[in-house]
Amino acid sequence: MGHSHQVVKMELRRLAIGCLVVLIHVACAFGQAFEMKHWVLKLAATDADLSPDDRFLAITLESSASPRKFGEPVFESVEVWDYKNNNKISSIPLATYPNTWSTPNVVRFTADGTLLVASEPTRLHVLEARTLKPIRVIEPPFGPDFVIIHVETAPDGHIALVGANQDVRGALFAYDLDTGVLLFQTALPHVVSSIAWKQDGTQFAVATPFLCTNVRDTLQLFSTNRWSHLRTLQARNPTSVGFSQERLFVVESGFCKGSLFDRHLGLQSFDLSKWRRQKPILLKDRDIHDSVSFANGRLVADTGRLRTSHDWLDGTTTGSPVDAQFTVWTGEGQSIEFTPASRPVQRYREPRLRLSRTGKMVLADHKNPEVFQIP
Repeated sequence: MGHSHQVVKMELRRLAIGCLVVLIHVACAFGQAFEMKHWVLKLAATDADLSPDDRFLAITLESSASPRKFGEPVFESVEVWDYKNNNKISSIPLATYPNTWSTPNVVRFTADGTLLVASEPTRLHVLEARTLKPIRVIEPPFGPDFVIIHVETAPDGHIALVGANQDVRGALFAYDLDTGVLLFQTALPHVVSSIAWKQDGTQFAVATPFLCTNVRDTLQLFSTNRWSHLRTLQARNPTSVGFSQERLFVVESGFCKGSLFDRHLGLQSFDLSKWRRQKPILLKDRDIHDSVSFANGRLVADTGRLRTSHDWLDGTTTGSPVDAQFTVWTGEGQSIEFTPASRPVQRYREPRLRLSRTGKMVLADHKNPEVFQIP
């Protein structure tokens, strides 16, 4: 009887160990399936963009030796990195200009990855992406004190949209990068805060807010068919837009959270068939704010928590990020696909992120570039 009892105990132990091994394998398989790769380039960039095949990262940066005194020269350069191996592939000095105020020095690959577009405050440089060989310089015909703030290349072909701001005014230009020909230009009611192309390249949207005033905030919609203005939509503090085939997505400025301090900011959207506002997407205990991007059937937005503070002297309420986090939705925002663990913000962080063209990578915090591979 004792021997039989011992045999049963040993068999149970063997089964338990077997089950534990199976559970470990299942857990490992689960962990592998949902493992998120993450690369951090310890570079002080001014802007960044991923190549269409996700292999390379292009950045603009200002020399650390550049003076920060008003009017003294700034030295801007462009670099291309194999970010996965932390290896710089190529670099080139781009421009020298007087230091007036901070500009983003935008850099973008074209959709086929053959050209690179980089901006200085008043000019656009077109480079061969592989060698960084200069091809041409484009000077948009805007007035005094306008500076280039946004550049977005088309989802097909070699066309770039250029947004420039001056105080509270904005201007928009479209260029053929192969020839340098100006295709379109228009004045905008307020500054440009974001530009997004529709996935088929037939339309584009421009957010033109009068930030933190809650009045006259608009989204301007344009068509590339005869380069015409389609319509104007109203949206509160629109700081970023994303364009799918069926919807236009927009998020508010976290800084301008204002009178909404008692509830969370959500992801707004418009149905493109009838241009009707849809029910907003909301997250429990989190804000959806500042950055939204759509690519290849995926939607991503900043979803970290915002801390609100009230200035009793002027009666304003503002928001600042407490942690860094983003959320990825499938398709038109039907369901959440992935949310990484949140990370505390130790310093001021400008919430800026974008999906790569494949929809497989998230590029975050362009001034200190980080790349996340989405499972």
